[in-house]
Amino acid sequence: MLNAEERKAKREAKREEKKLARSEKPKMDKKKKKKIIWGAIAAVLVLFFLVKSVFAKDAGMVVTTTEVTKGDIEESVSTSGTVASEEVKTYFSQINGTIATLNVKLGDAVESGTQLIAFDQNSAQTVKQQADLQAQANEGSYQNSVQRANENQGKLSEANTNLAVLEQQIADEENYIKELQAQLDEVKSGLDAYYNQAATNISIYGIQLQTDLEQATREGNQSEIQRLEEEIERNNISAQQVSYQLGQLANDSRIKELEDKIAEEQDKLADYQEYKAEMESQKASSESGVLNSYQRSELEANYGISTLSAEEAEKDYAYATEGVAAEFNGIITELTAVEGAPVVEGTSLLTLANSDKVKVDISLTKYDLEKIAVGQKATITVSGHSYEGEVVKINKMATTNSSGTAVVGAEVRINNPDEYIFLGVEAKVEIHTQSASQILVLPVECVNADKDGEFVYAVENGIVVKKTVITGISSDTYIEIKEGLAEGEQVITSVTTDIVEGMAVTAVPAE
Repeated sequence: MLNAEERKAKREAKREEKKLARSEKPKMDKKKKKKIIWGAIAAVLVLFFLVKSVFAKDAGMVVTTTEVTKGDIEESVSTSGTVASEEVKTYFSQINGTIATLNVKLGDAVESGTQLIAFDQNSAQTVKQQADLQAQANEGSYQNSVQRANENQGKLSEANTNLAVLEQQIADEENYIKELQAQLDEVKSGLDAYYNQAATNISIYGIQLQTDLEQATREGNQSEIQRLEEEIERNNISAQQVSYQLGQLANDSRIKELEDKIAEEQDKLADYQEYKAEMESQKASSESGVLNSYQRSELEANYGISTLSAEEAEKDYAYATEGVAAEFNGIITELTAVEGAPVVEGTSLLTLANSDKVKVDISLTKYDLEKIAVGQKATITVSGHSYEGEVVKINKMATTNSSGTAVVGAEVRINNPDEYIFLGVEAKVEIHTQSASQILVLPVECVNADKDGEFVYAVENGIVVKKTVITGISSDTYIEIKEGLAEGEQVITSVTTDIVEGMAVTAVPAE
């Protein structure tokens, strides 16, 4: 066995051998050294991707996110409708005559003041002659009717005046008779009450006397008995007198006087009522011959029509000469007049739609209705041309369209119509409902909804967080976020069924 000194020497010898071996090892050339370096780099890269792969399993799926930012939004409602005119006038013939010339066709555009129809002037002359003859024929009848009506009116006025006085006299007389009757009833009641009370008192006194008499008889007091018998006799006589007075109440002077007065006033009342009946008969007979306001107006109107003045006849003649002229720039939408055809007063001739006052009739669903208001601006496209407009009317009653959906009609005025506007064609309408500047916004596809309301999926520290939001106005691409998010938060742009709250994800910002 080696001692400690020997073991130490042996270790020193081995170290020397190793140093000699290293000093004798051949040196590496540069090319070989470069290969070794690049191999090391490759090994490092492989190690990096292996590590990344391991960590990727923990990071979860890759999702695209966008940032909550501030921006401007303009909300609008897009729809379509039919171009129509706001002012449509139908022209009717003002005379009986014949159409001499028809200067327009259906669909023609005309300027204000353009003559549309000319009449045969002879027709107007005939109308004037007929009016003169009719006036002469009706004048006598009119004057006679007026005279008789005036006479009956006089009688009616007399009857009405007298009836008013009589009705007051009768009312006063009836009230006076009621007062007299009340006085009579009061006198009778007073006398009746007086004598009945007297009879009651006498009866009570008689009972008391009889009781006293019985007491005196038991006591044998002859003087008292005699006195009481005499008093009883006198009381009986008083009772007979009161009974007689009750029976003779009808002959009381005060009662007789009042009854005579009542009879006298009743005779006066009968006279008034008889005279009233005469006046009512006069009123009824004259009233039927009086013209009421409607009859008089009708009589005067018929007389006025039949007695057309020279000026009115001249106006008809001028109308026939001038014909029908357009009152505004417009388009002929209906044409019933025929050249050479006779027409009577009131005949429909044509309809003119104003081309300077143009609208688009649209229909709104209940979803659009809550956004639309009168006065909102609009952009209208007709046959490739764009126009400015505004909402001028929203109907107050819904109708059902061809699909069975309830819709509400509305009108959008075209503010700057030109020659490219055609009535009856379809127009596209974009109504600018609301706008807001520098508000929090997100792309519309980021916001989802469930039974609890609207929400988004945000990414916080690599974890999906479901956040409830309150939204505002929206455009085709962006929607306002009123509550629930702050500027700068990252929100998943495309939500699939694989995304759930609490899962780990790798967020990749959208370009």
